[in-house]
This record gives sequence, structure tokens and C-alpha cells, in this order.
Amino acid sequence: MARYIALLLLYTSVACAEILTPPYFNLALGKKITASATCGDEGSELYCKLAGANVDHDETVIQGQVCDYCDATNKTKKHPPEYAVDGMETWWQSPPLSRGMKYNEVNLTIDLGQEFHVAYVFVRMGNSPRPGLWALEKSTDYGKTFKPWQYFSDSPQDCVRYFGKESLQPITKDDSVICSTEYSKIVPLEGGEIPISLLNYRPSANKYFNSSVLQEWTRATNVRLRLLRTKNLLGHLMSVARQDPTVTRRYFYSIKDISIGGRCMCNGHADTCDPADPQSDSSILVCRCQHNTCGPQCAACCPGFEQKKWRISQSWDKFACEPCNCHNHTTECEFDASIDEQFLSLDINGRYEGGGVCKNCQHNTEGINCNKCKPTYYRPYEKRWEELDVCQPCNCNLHYSTGNCQEETGQCECRREFNPPNCDSCAYGYFDYPNCKPCTCNLNGTDGQHCTPTDGMCPCKFNYAGASCEKCADGYYSPECKNCECNSVGSVSQVCDKESGNCTCKSKYNGRTCNQCEAGYFNYPTCKHCNCDTSGTEPIICDDITGQCICKPGFGGTRCDQCLSG
Repeated sequence: MARYIALLLLYTSVACAEILTPPYFNLALGKKITASATCGDEGSELYCKLAGANVDHDETVIQGQVCDYCDATNKTKKHPPEYAVDGMETWWQSPPLSRGMKYNEVNLTIDLGQEFHVAYVFVRMGNSPRPGLWALEKSTDYGKTFKPWQYFSDSPQDCVRYFGKESLQPITKDDSVICSTEYSKIVPLEGGEIPISLLNYRPSANKYFNSSVLQEWTRATNVRLRLLRTKNLLGHLMSVARQDPTVTRRYFYSIKDISIGGRCMCNGHADTCDPADPQSDSSILVCRCQHNTCGPQCAACCPGFEQKKWRISQSWDKFACEPCNCHNHTTECEFDASIDEQFLSLDINGRYEGGGVCKNCQHNTEGINCNKCKPTYYRPYEKRWEELDVCQPCNCNLHYSTGNCQEETGQCECRREFNPPNCDSCAYGYFDYPNCKPCTCNLNGTDGQHCTPTDGMCPCKFNYAGASCEKCADGYYSPECKNCECNSVGSVSQVCDKESGNCTCKSKYNGRTCNQCEAGYFNYPTCKHCNCDTSGTEPIICDDITGQCICKPGFGGTRCDQCLSG
């Protein structure tokens, strides 16, 4: 067994020599283990061994069979599941089939207590042959669900029958589940061994950290041996089927040792793991992280080292968490993927790589890298961002200035009411320096688009009027104050309605600008009276150019004063 384990460890360690990995050790030793049934757990129980050459001092011979009793209440006769992982010569034993044929199916489950990467499982039998049919399974959710790691049967036919024909296929993927017939033979009758490698012959076995599938394949929180059928002597098959107790009492499972070779999951960032609390009885192990990583499994960057997004350190992609570049103004930062995508964070090498965002910047600094001064502070010329006094207070008169000032020069930033750079005059839209009050002018109607700087009066454009140039001057209309364009011949004056633009027309004239004759008149601009009988004409009475009367249907004559024939 020791030689087999050593070869397994050498094989695995060579594949991972380029990165930090903790050593392998026996994960099962002393761990919590449970069995769905145990010999003697319901009272004293007789069993007899298949092998019978030697009789121990406390064993008896019954009908030529070497027999003994299991008893959970007797220290020397009990065989609890803990005996399979205690590293001693004791063993766990299942109830013999003489208790019932249902005890062909027994589960033995080891709770590892946390996640580990498992490389191999080694099973050494006690005083029974190896199982004839069983499955090695693993859980990654602390025993809630289980998935198969490998199947075992004494024949290819049973592999197909119980586990599917695909279980006989060779390993082609990192997570292929195969069925083995090598370790289910009847001999040896006692002390048989079952070595199981979870890495050998897998496509990525030599580049373990390059394959997320293989890493997931070996990850486990619980390991279960799901025993399905004992291995029987051919001569006993009929007697077992008849449930002859002199035969069935000889068939059970007995496991002396279960070794699980694995290591802590440290994601390539630690080469050792130790008890989380050496003073307690807890068996929980934590990685001793390097590469500025933190957490029980080194699965996060330590505070202040989050410039780059954490990832597993792999042989082809070595990774160490980098400190954020906060220019000595804070030790707090966090990674922001959006900042990384926009290349907004400056790293310690002067490149915009990563997404570290500094938090709680001190010394009057702010920004992604604490490389901006807070409002009302500025960085004087030749001051470096790493200096603790890099940001000096602005020296500004708050009547004229916002309080902020220009980097390097300290030139004060003017309030919007004042003109930069010296804030010594009113800005556009304001008047009465040094008070610089806002103008009330309608800028669309103001000449020069601002009020006069002395008395606040608004100089209106020619087509606007009012104290604030807020309305149209006489002779103009609409929001844009367009010219009324009233016709001088037909209109009373040049002033029109300021909303509709309609001019006031003289008698006989019509139209918005009074530039046409009213109905009943023709020949603009003289607009003579049409000589028509309006009772026989259309509403427009006559042609506005010729003066010819326009009769209704049924009327005729030059004046439309006659009825037509019919």
C-alpha cells in the first residue's frame, strides 16, 4: 500500500511542480464516518468467515466454519465504521446476509468536513473478500447529493447491467466514469486491496491546473462507498439464493482501512495548510496563503491587494494579487470590473491595467487612485501624489470664487456670475459688478443677448418691446416677432394682432395683410363695387379681377337676376 501511495503522490506532484500546492495526506484518518448498517448494532450477531484455516483464541468452529460474534456493546466484539479510518488493525463490518438479503446494499460515508482535492482512494479489506458490485461516489455539497467517481463489478456484463454500457468505455475525458472488473475477484478471501487513482490516464493528468474539469472532478466534501453486492463463491450461489443461514452468515463486508489521498484546495496560492484553530478540537484546515491572497482556500485577494481580479494561479498563468495604487493615501480598495473594462485604474507599474478602486482616501485626496484633490484643495507645482501634503487648501474669496482652484497654479475658479480668470467683471447674463445680479432680459429679444452692465435695462431689438424685451413691438407678431407686412392701401395702419398677425382692413378690403378685395368688390387696389344681384350669386359674388357676376345654379343674366329656362 505504501509503495502504491508513494507512486501516486510522485505522479501528481510532478504535474503541479510549477505552482504552489500543499502536500498530499490521508484525508480520511480520524474523520467522521457513518454506515447505513453495522454488524452487531441490533444486538449480538453470529458471523462466520469464508477463510477458515486459522482460529483465533476468541473464535469458534461451527460446522467446520470459523465463527465469531459482533456486539456493539462489547468493546472487543464491536466493529463500528470509525474502525475503518483509525489507522489501526481494527475493522468495520456490515451485518451478515443471514440478517437479511437487503444488507447486500450498505453505504459507508466519510465526511471530510470541508472541500479537498482528492487524488486517490485506497481500500483494504478485513476478514471478507472485496465487494462484488459497488460504486465509489463523491459529494461537493456536504452530502446533499452524490455523483459517481468509479464503478466496480466482477463482470463486464454487470457493468453494463447496473451502470450502463458507457461505463465500459476507456477514459477519454477528464471526468469519464468507468467500470473496473479488476478488483472484484473472490480471492484473496481476506485483506484484499483496492487502489483507485482519480488522475491516472486522464487527458489533463500532466497539466492538472490547466483543466477546470479535472479540478472539479477531484473536488469533494464527502466520499461514499455504495456497496451493492457481496462477492460469493460459485458453490454458494444456490444456497445464498435460498437464504441458507449456514451460508449467508459467511457473507458480509469488512473494511480494515480506507485511505483518501488529497490536499487542501488552495487554488495555487499556498504550499501548506494547517488547523484553523490549533487550540480547538476542530479538524478544519486552512491554507497558509501567499501571493497576497486571503481566505481559507486563498480564494480572494487580501484587502488592499485588489488591483486585479482574483484568479487561480496555474502553471501557464501564474497569478499574484497586486496592491492598488492609492499613492500612500489609503490601504483600502476593491476591484471593479467596469473600471477594469474602461482602463481607468492606474496600477503600481504606471499602466492602466486592472480595476482597483481606492476607498476612504485620506490627506484631502479622492478619485480611483486617490490622485485628485478634494474640492477647495489643489496640488501645487512639483508636488508628487505620493506626498502626504500633496493637496493644499485653495486661497480664494468665496464672494467671487467657488472655492476651487486650478491644479499647480492655485488660480481660483470664478463663480458663474463672474468672468475668469480674475473674476473682475460680470459674466454674460449678469450685471452690477461686484454684485453681478442675473439679468431678467428675454435673450431672444435683447440686442447683444445681454443686459447693459450698469442699470440692468434690456436693450431690445427693433422688433421687440417691454422692459425685458419679452413682447413684440408694434408692427410685429408671433413668438419670433415677424413683420406684420400690412398693405398700406388696404389697411388702417401697419400694426397687426400680435398673435395672429391679422391687419385691420379698410372698408372693401380683406386678407391677413389687407391685400385683396372684400367679396362684392373687384379690381384690387381700386376695389370697385360688383353690379350683381346677391340673391342669385355665389358667396364670392363676382370675379375679383373682371367683376363678372358668378351665378348660383338656375340663375342667369349679367347680374344673376333672372331664372334660367326650366
